[in-house]
Amino acid sequence: MEAFAQAIAIVATPSVFGMLALGVIAGIVVGAAPGLTSTIAIGLLIPFTYGTAKYIAFALLLGIYCGSLYGGSIPAVLMNLPGTPSSAVTAIDGYPLTRKGRGGEALAITTVSAALGGLISCILLIFLAPQLAFLATAFAAPEYFALCVFALTVVFSMTGASMLKGIVATGFGLMVSTIGIDPIAPVERFTLGIQVISIGVPEVPATIALFCVAEALRLIFLPPIALAVTKGEARSTFAMAVTQGRKLWRPIVRSSFIGTAIGILPATGAMMAGLISYGLAKRLSKHPETFGKGEPEGIAVSQAAESSVTGGALIPMLTLGIPGDTNTLMLLGAMLVLGLIPGPALFTDESTLMYVIYTVMVLANVLILIIGLRFAPWIAYVTRVDKRYIVPVVLILAITGPAIAEGHIYYFWLAIIFGVIGFLFEREQFPAIAIAMGIVLGPIIEQNLRGALMLPESTWHIFLSRPICAGFLALSGVVVVFSMYRKFFSDEMTAAP
Repeated sequence: MEAFAQAIAIVATPSVFGMLALGVIAGIVVGAAPGLTSTIAIGLLIPFTYGTAKYIAFALLLGIYCGSLYGGSIPAVLMNLPGTPSSAVTAIDGYPLTRKGRGGEALAITTVSAALGGLISCILLIFLAPQLAFLATAFAAPEYFALCVFALTVVFSMTGASMLKGIVATGFGLMVSTIGIDPIAPVERFTLGIQVISIGVPEVPATIALFCVAEALRLIFLPPIALAVTKGEARSTFAMAVTQGRKLWRPIVRSSFIGTAIGILPATGAMMAGLISYGLAKRLSKHPETFGKGEPEGIAVSQAAESSVTGGALIPMLTLGIPGDTNTLMLLGAMLVLGLIPGPALFTDESTLMYVIYTVMVLANVLILIIGLRFAPWIAYVTRVDKRYIVPVVLILAITGPAIAEGHIYYFWLAIIFGVIGFLFEREQFPAIAIAMGIVLGPIIEQNLRGALMLPESTWHIFLSRPICAGFLALSGVVVVFSMYRKFFSDEMTAAP
């Protein structure tokens, strides 16, 4: 209790709290800018933490971490321009709701869900960190493979009007993910003899292009969509969204637990958490046909799951030294720079720092709520900006952002190519989110599939003999069967006189 009181006193100092507020605001801005991610921001700021107090350093870095996951959803729900790859899931229902003239409501639901999801994950982090960390140790290559297979079945089953088109889009993404250097053997694959292509197709430029550049092209070539959101309408719909808390708190809590659990597993991330929560909510809903058309619950569950990954990903990093995602990988590097060694001893030797981290995480989500609620009406007003001003800005940020961040012209051309691909696929109603997930999860699936089969005396039976692995594969089958049954049932009802 004494350490907790010391932590509150430390965070309340102007230097620490000021850095926290700056980090949250910077994270929101970075997350909202296509091509820039929290990982890039944290990585760029780590050198500035040299010589600073560890409390100030963590306040700044954790503020960026939490703020960026929320910030990426702002342009996603208002203009279908995900600032970060994971926010593409929130756009599935957020943007259709904005198209109905309810942009303020969409943004308010996003803000409330992000804050509540983050707070719930913080509570789990505080009370269950050592107990939940064992989940990360229970997963080996077969379990990760099965988990990714489950995520992909959710993608092609739930995100498109046609399951066949979802499978085609997912398969295309998986094929793209194989381009470059083989992850196990140092062999080039599908590079056409061009050396630069050996880099492969990184997920950030590809996913940003699939949504942001593609949406800019849609604004150019397709008829404009009226997004009549005035300040007054934004305020009224925002107030209406706040009152939906009673309706949405149950799915938000459920998704927050899912997101925290997914965050504990290394190399999974917010996009997988959002998709799994979204798919589950759609299956449990009494009106699944409204999902993808501006369903508030779809926004709430995806954003809550994505934001709750923050607390979950810190659990294995702090207790086992295993980063849960690329952001916590950067945070782990910051810890080492500051002379801190993660592990059980950290909770006893640096108990005050642990309570500072808990307090900072809680306050970061409270600041997200305050900032989001305060500025939601004005942010929603940007949907009235003429597309002649939006398109050039989006194209410049989405195309040049990844190239500048990575320092290579190859990423510039990738953004253009995948922007055109995303535009053409969406025009023919192939879900771009399925392509993006194939690109993101493809390397993870391949490495863990081959890793599992390379285990001593291993055969394909290993995927059925391990309970967790078999459970995920069984769930994948259930999702496919359920989706086919639902499609058949809806067709029968449509054909009925």
